[in-house]
Amino acid sequence: MSIYDDLVSILFKLPDGRTLEEYYKNILLVGKVSTEDLQTDVTLTAPKKYADYDEVLADFKPTSQFALEANAIFSQKNNTQTTSQVMYVIIAPQQESETLSNALDKAKAVDGRFAKVVPVSRTAADIKSAADWCLTNDRFCDFVVTDVDDVAEIASNNYAYALFRKNSAEPLASAVASTSTCGYFGGKDGSAQFTQLSGIQAETYSGEEISAMKSANIAFYTNVSPIEGGQTDDFGYNWVIGSKMLGGELRQRQMIMHYIKKSMGLMALEFFNQKPVYDETGNNLLLTLAQKRFRSFQQYNLVIQDSKDQKGYDLKVVPIRTGSDSIMNTDIEAYNEKKFKLSGYYYDAIVGEKVDFVFYVDPTDEQVTQLLTQE
Repeated sequence: MSIYDDLVSILFKLPDGRTLEEYYKNILLVGKVSTEDLQTDVTLTAPKKYADYDEVLADFKPTSQFALEANAIFSQKNNTQTTSQVMYVIIAPQQESETLSNALDKAKAVDGRFAKVVPVSRTAADIKSAADWCLTNDRFCDFVVTDVDDVAEIASNNYAYALFRKNSAEPLASAVASTSTCGYFGGKDGSAQFTQLSGIQAETYSGEEISAMKSANIAFYTNVSPIEGGQTDDFGYNWVIGSKMLGGELRQRQMIMHYIKKSMGLMALEFFNQKPVYDETGNNLLLTLAQKRFRSFQQYNLVIQDSKDQKGYDLKVVPIRTGSDSIMNTDIEAYNEKKFKLSGYYYDAIVGEKVDFVFYVDPTDEQVTQLLTQE
């Protein structure tokens, strides 16, 4: 079984419509906004989008943590070490009397086009709340911790990427979140590992601190040099070190898996929007759309390229009524519910691992009616 088995149960809940690229180019900051954060005569009671740092400064004082985080995000846009294409920063204010998860729910209801969440708070409870919300709502959470033990309760979360920072105000998580907003997670910026950040100072750690962070799958930003001692930074590079989510999965692979899952969901929407008949004509249309998607995955370096010795992917639709292997003869439940069935494999472009999948295209009756009545 694979991530695709349950895909259809979630694909019609996607908040971002068909604008998948923008979904990966927006970052949401969440936290409590006080009067000390805001410019004179400015109030912020609802989520708001900002296209650049100057827009943020119109509402927030430059000393506000929200302004610091936003500046770090937009500063990576011209960073040659990344391919950041961030479009908007969404700031979701958490009211004094509400929980952080409620603030995120409100933000998603207003505009769900964000794949990344960065909590401004550094307290363990707020971090856990944000990370838990992201796991439930199929988003990624990047955040800063100042104590390795702060991730103990979310250590298995593969949607959470933790970065250690001695200075809790340093907007390291926002900077890293911005480096992987383009949507093509097979490139140099998808893992965060070895990325150089604009406007972020590297920190120095002891061997014991580094060992503790690596054991907990917590990343950090430091200078890596072949020569030890003071004034040796020029011999090395400032790098993000740490390529894994808290749960142990490679960050880049999780993003690729997430992107493919969402993209295949959008493909299914396109498929039903063409009002397919439940026969081999519909099957052939499904296969054509799926092949187009997987060719784009190769183009974006999510799936390995074909070679004379190996195919990057292979897809096939299961016959509906013809043959002993047809859905009618081998999968009665699927046949009665008029499910289309796509199976195959692909090789991950990151480690070359083969991923087998079975993908059922199976909307509910209500969803079918909603789709097929759209003109």
